[in-house]
Amino acid sequence: MKRKLIAFLLAVAPFSSAQAGELTGEELRKAVEGKFVYVSTPLGEVPIHYAKNGSLTGRTELALLDGESTAFDHGRWWVAGKKLCVQWQNWMGGKAHCFTMHRLSRDIVYWQRDDGKAGTARLG
Repeated sequence: MKRKLIAFLLAVAPFSSAQAGELTGEELRKAVEGKFVYVSTPLGEVPIHYAKNGSLTGRTELALLDGESTAFDHGRWWVAGKKLCVQWQNWMGGKAHCFTMHRLSRDIVYWQRDDGKAGTARLG
């Protein structure tokens, strides 16, 4: 099912073949380092800042609606081969999680977390 979703999104999203595909290593780092990533949710976007020093911050009231205990959190991020990894202080149980990312357009990515959760995000 997930492969069909990716295939559908790739088929309908306007982008050049040079922009398409899985982000890995240095390409993945360049996509997020020093930037905001806006994770799409049914209620709106959650802005996450990936600082150049490897720190991570996020602030949104939407986190509380998703069962998190606080609207603001911080943590760290790193790239491990083909995956972007994050570890929040409080969010996501304070556990490290890694994601793969596939570019759908210049600034939209499809992400899939190591536990199978998936979605889209806008690179800012």
